[in-house]
Amino acid sequence: MSQNLLKNVYLFKNLTNSEMETVNEAGMAKTFNPGDDIFSQGDTAKALYVIRLGSVKIHQKSSSGDNIEVANLGSGSHFGEMAFVDDEPRSASATAIEKTELVVLDYQKLKAVLEENQSIAVHFYRELAHFLCGRLRVTTNDLSFAREKNLSHF
Repeated sequence: MSQNLLKNVYLFKNLTNSEMETVNEAGMAKTFNPGDDIFSQGDTAKALYVIRLGSVKIHQKSSSGDNIEVANLGSGSHFGEMAFVDDEPRSASATAIEKTELVVLDYQKLKAVLEENQSIAVHFYRELAHFLCGRLRVTTNDLSFAREKNLSHF
């Protein structure tokens, strides 16, 4: 597995080479073809994913059955981290847009690494908290914009 790929992902950016090797042991490479489902909304979550090469569409089904695109992610991006924290089912689906190579970090293996290595855990959880805060800020701004737009119609 490519140690450099995970080093460029900010969740792991401050780890030493030795710590990176330890994290790499929790992962494996997997390839998906265009249109392949990586996971589906509502699935039990088992892994965090890093895109080594390619792109992935994150999407949800609305209550009316419409498919809503949440994000398109490219090389170096990660996804699947929310369920790592809260053990909830997948909140969205992930589908390969093109031939895509992923680094799959098994939750149980990653949790074992973090439990055994306090330094890795501190770096990982700090960066994950910053990432999730950033995502929440974007969501809050999007929600405010949508509400303002709806109110202007009345």
